[in-house]
Amino acid sequence: MFIFITRGSEYMNLWPDEKVLGFIYPELRVKKTLNLANKLIPPFIVFLMVWAFVVGGGLSGIDFLYTQKGNLPVTIVCILFLLSIPLHGYYWFYKRSNLKLNKKQKTFYEELMKDLGKSYSSDPCMYDFIKSINLGLSIYKSNEFLNKL
Repeated sequence: MFIFITRGSEYMNLWPDEKVLGFIYPELRVKKTLNLANKLIPPFIVFLMVWAFVVGGGLSGIDFLYTQKGNLPVTIVCILFLLSIPLHGYYWFYKRSNLKLNKKQKTFYEELMKDLGKSYSSDPCMYDFIKSINLGLSIYKSNEFLNKL
């Protein structure tokens, strides 16, 4: 599982913020959503914990943990669910990184790598594709070559 999360996170971070790519591939939109979720989930978890504490009795004693009016199990399940949302996103990115390229993408990948003078894989996946696009963006300093997509 750690390998999935690491590879998915790495693949997500490789995606440049290019409008052209955002229109074609969902990765850029999912990346922005996942980054927003990573900013909003921690404060929401704190809010859930404080809310459960107040509803469960607050500072009036041990009622929070041991009575029926305590919402600890529900709160724990909600927190675990919220913590799993980014993990699902990283796993999605991992699955997308291993997708094989279609014919048009493969042709674009091979032409780009030939133009850059680099060797390329005979059976590339999306991970190789986005690495080549990042390499092209760093060398060409312009995104005009992306219009061929």
